[in-house]
Parts: sequence; structure tokens; C-alpha cells
Amino acid sequence: MHISYQHANPFTGRESVVLRIDGLLPDQTVCVLIDTGEGVAIDNLLDEDEEEYLTAICLTHAHLDHYKTLDENLRDGAPIYAAPDTAAILEDAIAAGNDFDDQESTETVLDRLSPIDGWTTIVNGLRVRPVPAGHTPGAAGVLLSVDDDDEQRTILATGDFTMRRAAGYPGFEPDLPIDIDVLLLNAASNADVETKLTETVARLIDRARGIDSACDCQRTNRTPPRVSSRTCQRTTRYQRANQTRRSRCDTADRLNYDIPSVSTHQEFTDPTTILDSGCITIAGPEVPSREGPKSADRLFATIDDDPGATLVQVLSGTNSPIRTAGCTVHDEFLSNHPSREKIDALVDQLTPMHVVILHQKGPAADRYKDKFASYVWVTDDQTRHTLLDERGWTPPPWVSTMTRQRVEQSSTNTSRYMGDGLEEADGGLLFPSMDRRPDVDLEAEGLDIEAVIQRAPTLSATHSPSQTTGSQTTTHSHSQPQEPTTSAIHEASDVESRRDGKSVTEDASLEQILDRLDRLESTIQERRYPARVLDTQNGVTLLRVEEELPNTDTGETVGVVLGIDDE
Repeated sequence: MHISYQHANPFTGRESVVLRIDGLLPDQTVCVLIDTGEGVAIDNLLDEDEEEYLTAICLTHAHLDHYKTLDENLRDGAPIYAAPDTAAILEDAIAAGNDFDDQESTETVLDRLSPIDGWTTIVNGLRVRPVPAGHTPGAAGVLLSVDDDDEQRTILATGDFTMRRAAGYPGFEPDLPIDIDVLLLNAASNADVETKLTETVARLIDRARGIDSACDCQRTNRTPPRVSSRTCQRTTRYQRANQTRRSRCDTADRLNYDIPSVSTHQEFTDPTTILDSGCITIAGPEVPSREGPKSADRLFATIDDDPGATLVQVLSGTNSPIRTAGCTVHDEFLSNHPSREKIDALVDQLTPMHVVILHQKGPAADRYKDKFASYVWVTDDQTRHTLLDERGWTPPPWVSTMTRQRVEQSSTNTSRYMGDGLEEADGGLLFPSMDRRPDVDLEAEGLDIEAVIQRAPTLSATHSPSQTTGSQTTTHSHSQPQEPTTSAIHEASDVESRRDGKSVTEDASLEQILDRLDRLESTIQERRYPARVLDTQNGVTLLRVEEELPNTDTGETVGVVLGIDDE
């Protein structure tokens, strides 16, 4: 038996890797490609002189940076394995986004796509199954089991992962019923994603339900939106599953999301129909399209010059946020990865023999060198590195004798042969389920409920009907002053009634209306900055603001509201 790994794109995303396994098929090397990110060219990696063929492609999740070159790397009739919901999302993403060069490539990808939810045989002696990975709906680590005479060799490729839930889908669970020999670790990390998530949700709720808001429009870049109004647990779960939804697809229905407070429209031509005072409209994430301007662009154009509107941009990629506009603008960067401490704890718990660092480079990757009681591979080349040969597990050539002794003494893995028992109800082994959890647990998703309530004092338990258009969600909020509680977020009240086929709320009392007007007047006074007109000519008015405006920088555009003096 001989097992090796090779980076497939070490100079770009570094999330893709080729595994080679000799000894399973006579006169042929089994080659498995995990993820097909930017810069992957499998034709340049496989050696025709050695009669290497692509045996299978395994996808961890349906984010574009992990399947960008999928159509370019189809060869030798290799199937594409993915968890069922990743496969469903990928089908919609491909249909909606025109990600590939031609229709023939798209059809070939869809024909090769094979959803798997348990142990699946790639070739005799090699099985694969998904394990939950968090990060995004349907994301899964790739667990491979290799028969080596009377032993079982196990390889786990985490893909992008979190310990947190993602839109109800379970996070990665390190307590696996099988020892891991080789860990292909996507080591991308983010220490403040939960704080940023909480701040973003609180800002959106406060703006939409606050006394000075007109509407909020979120613009994202391929990261599932994590925002909502008072019914945020439902809107969050829907939007994160709906990350690729367009006029030709219906991902939410395919994934069996049932959100009573959300109705969907697959296409819209007039953005004003889903923008309203006191609402949150969610646009995106976007996928490439040849069908015209992106939905987020159309929505932003509608509120660009509206001083009462707010644009909250939640970014994960390289797109630059809009910094100045007639409306209020905010931007947040959200990248759903675990902290470094979580990554370290994961490796310590799994205690693999080998750890191969992926999806990181430079100092962020170097920090893992010689860190664990494992052989750690931090490489930036396309060399084939041997992990197992006829002598057994093979350490990197650069490690010292002391390191070898430390790893061998620390390893507690006891490989055992499970054979066909893996396929027969997992041989009594209980693996974590890929199924989405039926309960709503925002804390498990990384949201600090108490912090949201403290930062969004206008939060109440009033039910808010909402509508979505494509991947745009509008949540109409009707504020009623009352003490905010955790249940205000976890449970929607039943004050909504049906009249003449339309959703309406109970009539607000005159006292509540007057209270809202008082708070509106108070806020206007607090945010009023007197300005003196210096000159007016040729259609341009020059103003001097008597006080320094907070939170503004040179070159920014601010909105001006003309007021009338009490006299």
C-alpha cells in the first residue's frame, strides 16, 4: 500500500488536493481529487506515462471557490461525489450562474454529479462518506476508508468547516467513531465571526425597527446572509440555504425549508415592490450571470439617494464595498471559519498521524509547523508527498529523530479492520448525521441573543410577515413598545390575523403612535447639526456645519434634511 498527497493549486486557493492510492487496483493508481478551486488543472498533475487516471472527484461544499474549475477537470468518466444538499445547491448554482464555459460542460457536470449520504464504494477497497462540516448549508467533510490487508487506513478532508451550525445544518463533530490517520485540514480561521455576526444582525434590526429607518438593503458576496428582523432564526435559515437562488431555481423548496413568515418570488422587475419603510430586504449572495444587472445592484440603485435608507454590506470575498452614497452605508466582513483555538483543539482531539495544512499560506500556515503530536505537512509545491509506504506511516523528510519518536509515542490510533461492516449499517458505528436539525438554535449558529437585544432596543415580539424575491427578503416590521426578551427572538407571537386575504397586525393604539412620534422627534433633535449657508450659485449650495460630524471622513457624502425654525 502506498498513499501520497499533492497540492492541486498551491499558488491560488490551496484548498484542492490530489490523493493517490497504490495497491488497490492492479497496475493502476487510484487518484481522487478533492475540491476543484481556482487554478486546478488535473491534466497537468496526472502522469500519462504511469497510466494515471482520475478515479473520482469529491466536493466538500457548493461555494464557487471550491468548484470553480469543476468543468475543466472532468476526465476518465470520474464521478463527482457530494453530500445530497451540496449537490442540490450546486445544481441550482450551475443553472443560475452560468459558471461554466458552455452548456455541454454544464450537462456533463450534472450527469456526473452523484449525491451520497453514507458509505459509498469508489473502487474495491476504497469507500467514501460525508460528515457534517458546518460553514454553509450542506457542507461536508470527506471521510475515506482504505482497506490495507488486515488494517483500515482513514483519511479525513475537512473542507471549510466550523463547529457552529449553519442554517440549521450541524457543525463539525470531532467525536467520530473511527480513528483518523490522515487529516487534510482546511486551516482558514476567523476569531471574531460571532461578534461581527451579532453586530450586523443588531444593526439591521435596529435600523429596520428603529424610529429613524426607512429600509435596510444587504449586499453580499457568496457568503450566506446571516441577518434578519425579529424573526431572525427563520430568515437566517432560509437565506443561508438560498445562497444560489435565481429565477430558474428554487433551492429553499429543494432543501425543504418551511418558513411561515417568508414568501418568495423567483423574479422581480420593479425593486420598489420589495422595498418599504421599516423593512429588511436581503439581496444575494450573487452568482455570475449573463442575464443583466445583479439583483443587489438594482436594489441599491433604488435606495442610493434615499437619506432614510441604510445599506449594510456583508462581504466575504475580494469585492470592494460602497463607501459613500446618499443613503447610510455600513460594511462588514464575515467569513465563517473557526478560531485558531478551535482548530488546535480539533487536531488534539483527533490525534491523527499526519496533518496536511490546506487553504492557508505564509505565516498563517507556518504557525502549524511542529505544533501537534502529528507529522505536520506545510508545503507550497506540487510535489507528491508520501504519507504511507511499505514500511508504514512515513514522516516528512525534514523532521528530526526526536520528532519522530514524539509522534510515534503520542499516537493512540489503533487501526482495525472493519471490512464490509462499514457498508452494513456502518458495522454498528454511529456517525454524525448530515440532516438539518429540526429545532432553531441561534446560539448554536454563533449569534449572541442577549447582545442583540441590548444593541437593538426596539426589538419586540410582534410577528412580522415578510416576502422574498429571488434571493431578496423583505421583512415588514411593526414595532410595539414592550420589554425585549430572549423569547422575542425565539418565538413569533400570534397577533397576526387575516383580513380580506391580506396579513395585518392589530391596530396600534393612539398612545403607541404618539410615543413613536415622540421618540422620532427626540432622535431628530439629538442628530441635528446646524449648518450655515455660505454661498448659492450655479445650482450649488456651500454649507458650513457648525459642529464636527461624528463618524465621517474627508470625501464622504452626507445627506442633508432641511428644517424649519420654531419661529
